[in-house]
Amino acid sequence: MKMHERIVASRWIEAGLMLGESPRWDAAYERWIWVDIAAGKVFTREESTGEIRSWSPGDHVSLALPESRNHLLIAQQGGIFFLDLQNGDITPVTDLGITWDGLRCNDGAADAQGRLWIGTTAFDHRPGGGDLYVIDGDLRAEVRYPAVACSNGVTWSPDGSTMYYTDSLARTIVAFDFLPDGTLRHERVIITIPPADGVPDGMACDAEGMLWIALWGGFGVGRYNPATGERIGFVEVPVPNATACCFGGEQLDQLVITTAAKETDLSQYPLAGDLFTAKPGVAGLPASSTDF
Repeated sequence: MKMHERIVASRWIEAGLMLGESPRWDAAYERWIWVDIAAGKVFTREESTGEIRSWSPGDHVSLALPESRNHLLIAQQGGIFFLDLQNGDITPVTDLGITWDGLRCNDGAADAQGRLWIGTTAFDHRPGGGDLYVIDGDLRAEVRYPAVACSNGVTWSPDGSTMYYTDSLARTIVAFDFLPDGTLRHERVIITIPPADGVPDGMACDAEGMLWIALWGGFGVGRYNPATGERIGFVEVPVPNATACCFGGEQLDQLVITTAAKETDLSQYPLAGDLFTAKPGVAGLPASSTDF
């Protein structure tokens, strides 16, 4: 992708999601995964056939990660669960040791060592109402970044030495030095999104180390240089609220973007809640899985 290039995404799937989130590429089984938080639904799309399936585990499911052909790891209000794709049953993994009144999970990701990083948020997004947790293979949950209003996207640099984290209502992307044991050091704000550009939501890192940040209210996904904080590219969508993005496909060169119909005038933006796609000319990074 050329510096400062602006491209337009095309509609990929007519989805009508109230609050689309958590797009993922499952390379092992060549399928796409995403969720609708507000509807409590999980979706998959087979790359070879285009077949779309859905499940309704409920309770504001916000994240779905591939575990096996017939199981996904999901996060929702109440904690982390396995979802059985054959019968739709869910099995508890951990409740994070917290009380869930007024709280739900939000975005998250697995690191290269198989740990799950998952954020929480209060339904009213009150200041200090959420936290970022890490869950290891022994299912121990520990707060690693406390007291945020809306914990959001998590991703890593290509070499895994830096973790990036979206604190949505602070409008910031925070970077940490990331050690193999999951220790975070040298916290610093590297990107601040101005109000005119929207609110930072989910994000992904590409193979060149640049960050792709979905912009709620910003009509697309910005490409940012984490070393300078500068926006150096943009993928436009024809709806206000882009929520998250991921790279996938055989060459990891397809960018898929989820959006939301929530808080949108559907008479003006009838495609809100659909999924969009573009090939911006750069590849993404392979996704990691948990070792639960």
